[in-house]
Amino acid sequence: MISGVLRFSGYQVVSHLPGEWLRWLRGRSALKGILEGLSINCVFDVGANRGQFGTILRYLGYRGCIISFEPVQANLEALKAVAEAAQPWRVFPYALGANDGYSKINVTQVTEFSSFLVPRQESQTKFPGNHVARSEEVEIRRLDSVFDACMEGIPSPRIYVKLDTQGFDLEVARGAESTLNKVLALQTEICFQPLYNGMSGFADSISHFRARGFEVVDFVPITNDPDDLCAVEMDCVLARKLR
Repeated sequence: MISGVLRFSGYQVVSHLPGEWLRWLRGRSALKGILEGLSINCVFDVGANRGQFGTILRYLGYRGCIISFEPVQANLEALKAVAEAAQPWRVFPYALGANDGYSKINVTQVTEFSSFLVPRQESQTKFPGNHVARSEEVEIRRLDSVFDACMEGIPSPRIYVKLDTQGFDLEVARGAESTLNKVLALQTEICFQPLYNGMSGFADSISHFRARGFEVVDFVPITNDPDDLCAVEMDCVLARKLR
């Protein structure tokens, strides 16, 4: 079960079992603590891919609503099948961003790397799955413009947002200024070694959310590079100050 939901596809991951399992369990324990501690009943899964994060939520015992966004067609069809078997789980067939419109997304050989940004050459060399296989034109919506429709029928929502858009997280946040005021906690993927041209640095990402009333709760390692002895990506978990 654990190996099936890890998001390490295409990476060389530092350390082997049991260290890899311990990091996975630590990260999931932190997530479970926030979901339960804040009584979260609605999770926005932005950049859902094929439903890996939602599957983790169900594995942890979360039974509230999941609202997923995924624009890549092949991923979308797989996501719908996973969601149908794990209701309540709503799926929306578009990306989120700073503006409503359409744009081409780079679909990579390992689809977890797919991004509106272009992979850096050194990233493609180090992580072969980050080669662009094709592009698709997809719809982009602002979360603020679709929030009410997404939330229909969900009373007294207590919201957690997961962002995993391969360098596009701050663009999603810029289209969700009003929505963020309703969010209790979130996680954003931060990168210490940029994988895409033009992506934001980790300090800019953290500063953006701190300026909107969130404080860092935890960092959950995703990938390290054992050759260069450096961290590559982490999930930064933040929560709104309630006092």
